[in-house]
Amino acid sequence: MGIYRIVKLSTTMSALAFTAACANGIDLSRITSPFQRQSDAIPSIDRPAADRRGVITYETYQVIVAREGDSLASMASRVGLTATELANVNGLPVRYRPRESEVLVLPENVGGALVSSPSGWSAQIAESAIENATPGNQPAAVGSPTEPLRHRVESGETAYSIARQYNVSVTALSSWNGLGPDLGVRAGQQLIIPVPDTENVAPPPAPRPAPAPAPAPAPAPAPATPPHDDSPAAATPPATPAPAPVATPEPASNPRAPFVAPVTGSISRGYQPTGRNKNEGLDYATAANATVRAAGDGTVALVSESLGGLGTIVLIRHSNDLMTVYGRVTDVSVSKGQTVTQGQSIGKVAPAETPIMHFEVRVGSESVDPTRYLQ
Repeated sequence: MGIYRIVKLSTTMSALAFTAACANGIDLSRITSPFQRQSDAIPSIDRPAADRRGVITYETYQVIVAREGDSLASMASRVGLTATELANVNGLPVRYRPRESEVLVLPENVGGALVSSPSGWSAQIAESAIENATPGNQPAAVGSPTEPLRHRVESGETAYSIARQYNVSVTALSSWNGLGPDLGVRAGQQLIIPVPDTENVAPPPAPRPAPAPAPAPAPAPAPATPPHDDSPAAATPPATPAPAPVATPEPASNPRAPFVAPVTGSISRGYQPTGRNKNEGLDYATAANATVRAAGDGTVALVSESLGGLGTIVLIRHSNDLMTVYGRVTDVSVSKGQTVTQGQSIGKVAPAETPIMHFEVRVGSESVDPTRYLQ
């Protein structure tokens, strides 16, 4: 099958930079989501289509995609393997029931056509995008459409932390690997890292030529002498005053919405799912140690300790395939599997020079505008 090229980056996450308050308020352009690096996640291409067996063939490894109703035995039988062989390489019990679209690694080459690269895909642009998005002097790791990177999950890692390591969105990571609604991963699991979409990433800029020296300004002409006027001076019209700044209105209240605000504070940065200032939720400017509340009734799906003093990430699963995400939380008072009620305290806002609490609403693994769901 060839040598597995499993890339494991350092599990230490870079600290997120929150800005100090300035004279006119918070510098919104530099506040970052707790689920992203300081730069935006890089757009990714779609996962390649599998063949009729569910197999995707890369240069040095192959994966198989589960179908509805599959078992390890049925998946293995399609490629001439045993359920035990498939279970062992993926660290699973033989009776494990895979989810539809879940991706498992194959232990050996079972034949098949190598996937092709999208037309116009550029390794140079992909590498440049990764390097620009990677903080400090860390080496850039980038896969290609025919050989995506793989990551072996270690204890304590989450889909969010892994997506952050590789500067990809958690939605793309979920789609490429067929993760469940709670985005759960298990220690020892091998995840395929989404490949950058170079058509939607700006190419590296060409060096700018040195600007030509500006010509010396011509001497200003002498002011003309106004004619003598014995008539009374006309009144000078007053200058038009500058219009007063218009405050951004808070979203209108919707009493039928399923959720309440998770914290007392103002929205300092709104939902923006695309663009350079991408934000998959809301950032609340609030007080350190303010109470963080469950937005609605549900069950705690994840409590993930963050590294670097960033507090904790809490995920709560609700009915109708909804999930809420709470970031920059400390003193968490709930645990995974616990049932919570709307308005119940789940922790406090983590102290910071500019305390920010991050909140997301997701339908499945897709982020949506939280204001549509808030009362």
